[in-house]
Amino acid sequence: MKKLLNTLFITQSDVYLSLDGDNVVLLKGDDRLGRVPLHNLESIITFGYTGASPSLMGYCADRSIAFSFFNCKRKV
Repeated sequence: MKKLLNTLFITQSDVYLSLDGDNVVLLKGDDRLGRVPLHNLESIITFGYTGASPSLMGYCADRSIAFSFFNCKRKV
């Protein structure tokens, strides 16, 4: 199967990423915001305060899916 080299960008703050089967699930509080199959992704990039489950990070590491956390807040 051809890998499309897609990137999932998470720009909304306070979103938690978890693993459900072979999918990444985006959770905000009790709401499920979305679900994306991981076999379509090359990388996941998050901005703001975002958390991720250890099982999701391990899954990504085993399958060479890049995972990056960025914080845009500046201290003066």
